[in-house]
Amino acid sequence: MKKLFILCLFSISAFAMDAIVSSKWLNKSLQEADMRIVHVSDESNYKSQHIPNAQNTSIEKWRVAQGKFLVVRSNKEIQDEIQRLGIDEKSRVVLYAPINSPKDLLMATYIYWALNYHGITDVALLDGGLSEWEKGGFELSEKASITKKSNYKVSINSTILADKAYVMKNIQKVPMIDARPADRYLGITPTDTVARDGHIKGAMSYSWNYSVDNDYKLKDVKKLDSLFQDGYGLDKSSEVLLYCTGGLETSFNYFVLSGVLGYKHVRLYDASMKEWGNSDDTPMVSYRYEIFGK
Repeated sequence: MKKLFILCLFSISAFAMDAIVSSKWLNKSLQEADMRIVHVSDESNYKSQHIPNAQNTSIEKWRVAQGKFLVVRSNKEIQDEIQRLGIDEKSRVVLYAPINSPKDLLMATYIYWALNYHGITDVALLDGGLSEWEKGGFELSEKASITKKSNYKVSINSTILADKAYVMKNIQKVPMIDARPADRYLGITPTDTVARDGHIKGAMSYSWNYSVDNDYKLKDVKKLDSLFQDGYGLDKSSEVLLYCTGGLETSFNYFVLSGVLGYKHVRLYDASMKEWGNSDDTPMVSYRYEIFGK
């Protein structure tokens, strides 16, 4: 009987978290040894108030400029940051941001993708961010948390990253989704950092913010599931390629599809339109919506 009880405990701990967690759930899990909570903001914001035991990171530690666009930092740099945060392959990681603008949330989901890309898969997002934690009346801290550095060695999952050559090769072979607002997708409204207006040939439009309410909480999962399967004709076992302006907006679509809805083969085009739309040899379409069909 004792062996069975221990086995049951091990089995329960082996289950991964849901990709989206509530403040109530997180409050109950704060003191668990494998829990790593990460506050995504600049240092001054973190110091003003954060969830107890949370470590601080900023998007600058995960992204670097490469010409006109930004991409994920080197494996060594990301490994150093993961180790600093005390994260390893056994950790359960909950990311959250103080959401003062949409970009704050997107920086958290980009780090969600970057962790997945570097082999950390048990990762969740706090639904509604820090404001939901405050609404719940849970404790806040101004004390910097100290976590022992890990010895984690990154393991790259190359199947969730796409570059320009890969996108070019798979135009109209793989469904692609543009996470920008529809007016940018259509090319009606120019983007200052992108020379050419419109979208990648064959791509469909789904602005990332359609998946959240006014408080940046995730909308009904069943409706989102039906939307992508019935409306967009996506297959959870087949590949989907995602992009946006520069990698942030599309990271939320990655989070929803791969994390919440369980799509198995989701790739993120990191450089996105800041590379594609500033190139002269890339096929683009303007002024019309497209539907994927081989």
